[in-house]
Amino acid sequence: MTAGSGRTSCTATASPTSPHGCPTGQPGRTPDTEDHGPASTLLSTPVRRLCPLESPVTAVLPALAPINPPTPTDGWPELFLDRRGSGPALVLLHGLGESSVGWHPVMDRLAEHFDVLAFDLPGFGQSPALPADRQPTSANLAAAVGAELRRHGIASAAVAGYSLGARVALQLAASPSVSAVVAIGPDGLGTPWERWQGYWYLSAARMMAAGLAPLAPWLSQSPAGRAVFFTGNRSLPWQLGSADARELLEGYADSASFDATNRAGALDVARHLPSIRQPVLILQGTNDPMTPQVLRYLGVLPNVRWRWLAGAHHVPISDDPGAVVAAMREFLATADAPSAAE
Repeated sequence: MTAGSGRTSCTATASPTSPHGCPTGQPGRTPDTEDHGPASTLLSTPVRRLCPLESPVTAVLPALAPINPPTPTDGWPELFLDRRGSGPALVLLHGLGESSVGWHPVMDRLAEHFDVLAFDLPGFGQSPALPADRQPTSANLAAAVGAELRRHGIASAAVAGYSLGARVALQLAASPSVSAVVAIGPDGLGTPWERWQGYWYLSAARMMAAGLAPLAPWLSQSPAGRAVFFTGNRSLPWQLGSADARELLEGYADSASFDATNRAGALDVARHLPSIRQPVLILQGTNDPMTPQVLRYLGVLPNVRWRWLAGAHHVPISDDPGAVVAAMREFLATADAPSAAE
């Protein structure tokens, strides 16, 4: 187990955009080079921004805007890193309120084929929060991860994430140093009503976790006890290990950046999605209530594949570890092939 650390400087520029986030000028024209924030400083390259397809997503964009652009200064925090295995680099990112522990059910199997780097995002698990002048938007969370990858000398990596981690993984794809993305139940394309619902649902879950955390040593010891909290995002919560369940529950209650990240996520909008050229695999549990929102990614990502995980919920890693590993390995082995819906 290795703890990563690193600090870096980065710059951000903005190009004039229409209310829908497309470059001004004629639709379909190739705009000037654009920097999508510090996540792109792994290696900066010209990208072609495409107008999103007409969909419910584009109707949301004029009403919502990123609440704070990435800060173009040094000082990204040192992030906790659980690193295992050898091979091509594979970065793993977790969801809101959780930590790299959420990836434990599949880490050893993935480490047989990859150099696995599982980070705790800023303000979660064992990682410190972002500086006070940097709101935890997906762009700033991605910038912190990008700084750590540079510190560890990772020039190219595939990135996988679930929920919030999937949104951050897609933000990292603004950099050509990201070779492919596995997005498991990605959030971020909700309508204003869905965002409001999501914010309050997660706030209530946080309150529930705070109430249950003192009982975590006992609840985590039995399948029924583990189901008390984790039924909300896992179909088979009793399959979580006792130690993992306790750490995840206590972490959900104690995360320093939970509330700030929840607020940022309710307002943050990813406008760079149509410019992502890397292959993206969306893994989606059939029992995930967020499926209608996740389906919108099919309309804005140019090189996307889709795979259902039968019976799985929003966080399927412990529901069906074998299926998750198999899908990830198959996709990453063929990530350069033409996209296809599955």
